[in-house]
Amino acid sequence: MNTLTDAIVLIALFVGMALAGQWLVNRLVTLEILREHHSAGEAMMGVVGTLFSILLGFMVASAMDNYKDARMHDENEASSVASVFRIARGLSSIDRPRMRELCREYVDDVILNEWPKMQQGVKINHGWETYQKLWEATVAVVPENDRQSNLQQGLIDSMKAIGENRRARIMLAQKGMPPALWWVVGLGAVVTIMLSYVFASQFPKIQGFMTTLVATALALNVWLLSAYSHPYSGELKIQPTMFQLLKDSILVVPDSPSRYLHDAKAVENRARAADQ
Repeated sequence: MNTLTDAIVLIALFVGMALAGQWLVNRLVTLEILREHHSAGEAMMGVVGTLFSILLGFMVASAMDNYKDARMHDENEASSVASVFRIARGLSSIDRPRMRELCREYVDDVILNEWPKMQQGVKINHGWETYQKLWEATVAVVPENDRQSNLQQGLIDSMKAIGENRRARIMLAQKGMPPALWWVVGLGAVVTIMLSYVFASQFPKIQGFMTTLVATALALNVWLLSAYSHPYSGELKIQPTMFQLLKDSILVVPDSPSRYLHDAKAVENRARAADQ
């Protein structure tokens, strides 16, 4: 219930039920009786409407925060993979291509396999294998000098960041709002619309127009709650933009060693020659 089509259907459903309820009340209850209960209905409408609007507002705000967190974790995960890829350039001729190729494999798994499953709400198992290979390659690095030892520590820190953000991404993709809360939202919307029937009007068309506006506003808020509660599907779904950018712009760099390593070795060799 998080596409534009769903929004239109939801609005039509809310408006149709609201107008049908208003027509039924106008048929069964006279205008004089409604006016007699106008004061009581206004007080009740104020209490219930305020409570429900606060509740719905907090729920939508919380869903938006989760949506922002999901986007943040995606960006941090992609940035951490980029860090592993860059740091690996300073490793040995054995570890460097292995680490970099695993980074490419991991990004491909995320884009091609995991993201479609997240959009469908399916449990993710495939990418964990590549993630485990990255960890195995990281701990298997044998530093040849102090510089590579420091690089390995940087790899470990980046891998920890990948794991933390990856777990958060998967949890947010499979996490939804509990059914009990949807019942609360639905019943609250129904009660709010029903209380609006107490306000009598000599002009049924004007009252119907106002009822339509109330029902539309409630339907849109419920749709927003649903859309932000599922950040990887629907109209507002998060795309693997950062991973695609990483694949197109960074992972295409050749696996050759850093150009500055040759300069450093030349300086070191000259220093050794001078000592001798």
